[in-house]
Amino acid sequence: MKPLKLLYLTSRNYLAIFFGLLVLFFGVFYFILRFEVTQNIDEILFNRKNYVIETFTARNGKVPYEEFSFTDFTITPEAAGYTFDDVYSDTLIFEKTDQELDEYRKLTTSFTFDHQNYKLEIVKAHLEAVEIINTVVISLGLIFILMLAVFYFTTRFYSGKLWYPFYHSLEQLKKFEVEKSAGIELLDSRIEEFNELNKSIADLTERAQNSFVSQKQFIENASHEMQTPLAVIQNQLEMWIGDANLTEYHSEKIRMLLDSTRRLSKLNKTLLLLSKIENQQFFETEKNDVKILVEKILTYFEGQQENLEIQVSLQLNSVYVEANPMLLDVLLTNLVKNSFLHNIAKGSIDIRVTENVFEIINTSNSVELPRNKLFQRFFKQSAAKDSWGLGLAIAKKICDINGWSLKYEFQGNKQVFKVHFGKSPVAVV
Repeated sequence: MKPLKLLYLTSRNYLAIFFGLLVLFFGVFYFILRFEVTQNIDEILFNRKNYVIETFTARNGKVPYEEFSFTDFTITPEAAGYTFDDVYSDTLIFEKTDQELDEYRKLTTSFTFDHQNYKLEIVKAHLEAVEIINTVVISLGLIFILMLAVFYFTTRFYSGKLWYPFYHSLEQLKKFEVEKSAGIELLDSRIEEFNELNKSIADLTERAQNSFVSQKQFIENASHEMQTPLAVIQNQLEMWIGDANLTEYHSEKIRMLLDSTRRLSKLNKTLLLLSKIENQQFFETEKNDVKILVEKILTYFEGQQENLEIQVSLQLNSVYVEANPMLLDVLLTNLVKNSFLHNIAKGSIDIRVTENVFEIINTSNSVELPRNKLFQRFFKQSAAKDSWGLGLAIAKKICDINGWSLKYEFQGNKQVFKVHFGKSPVAVV
C-alpha cells in the first residue's frame, strides 16, 4: 500500500468523521422534524374532527359548509354497529389543478347521532409541511456543506502550521550529510513533543558525526601507520635482493618476502579505498565519458591481452554519466580486470556501452558463480594469487551508493556483468 502524507491523512480522517456525523445528524433531524410535523397535522385533524361532530350535532345532522374554514371532510351514514377508534394514515389524492397525486394526511373515525352511525373522514395536505421540511433540510444542508468545506480547509491550514516544525526537521534530516562538519539546524516549537524530538535528532546526528570523524581518522591513521613500515620493509628487501653476495636460496626467500609485502601493501590500500567508499568520502561529481574511460583502461591490460591472445571486441557509444570520476574509474577497472584475470588463453572479451548500460562479456573455463556470494568480500572466483576477492565487492558498493545496479549472468561458457546507470543523468552522443 502506498504511504500517505500525515497532513493529508489527518485531514481526510477528520473530514470523514465530520461527514459521517453530518449524515447521522441530518437523518435524525429529518425524522424528528417529520415526526413533529405529522404530530402537528394529527392534532389539527383531531381538533377539526371534534368541531365537525359538535357542529353536526348542534345543527341536527346538517352540515353547514359555509361555517367551516375547511371543507376537506366527508360524513357518510353507516350501518348499525359500525364504530371504531380514530385512525390516522397517509394517502394520495389526485389534484385536478396540478394533474398529479399529492400526499395527504387522513383521519378516519366514527360517531353516533340520533341512533345513526356515521363515518367521518378528514384530510389535510402534507404539501405545506413537506415544503417546510424540504426547505429547512436543504437550507441546513447547504449551511453544513459550507461548514464542512470551511472545516476541512481551516483544519488543513492550522494542521500544516502545527506540523511545520516536524516537516522542517524531516527536511533537515533528508539534507543531513554525516561527512560534513555543519550540524543540523532545527526550529524551536511551542509543542513540547516536537522540541523533545528535535533534541533527540540533534544528539543523534552529533553522535553520528563524531563517530564518523573518529572512524575516518582511525582508518586513515591505521592505514598510514601500516603503509609506512611496509614501505620500509619493501625498500630494504629491494636493496638486499640486488646484493651480489646473496646465494640463490636467499634471493628466492627475499623475493617471496618482497612479493608478500607488495600484496599486503596492495590489500591495505584496497581496504582503505573500500572504507572510504562506504563512508561516502568521494563528494565531487562530474560528467564522465564512459567510452573514453574504457579505452584508457584497456591500455593498462595490453600486456595480458597479448600474452593470452585474447580477442577484444568493442561497441562503444559516448555515454556521459554524472559520477565521481575516481569511483567510476575504479568500477570499470575492476570489471575489466576481472574479465582478463578469469579468462582463458585465446578467449574473448566483448565490451558494450549503449545508452545507460555498460556490459562486459568474457569467456571462462569456470562454472556459473554463486550469485549469493559473488559480491561478498574476499570471495575468490579462482586460486589466482593476484586476486584478493575484493574487486567485485568494491564494484558492487560503488554501484549501490550511486543508485546503479550491477547484475551477473552466465551464458554458456561466458560470464556477463551489466551496470545499469539508472538514477544518474545520462546522455548519449
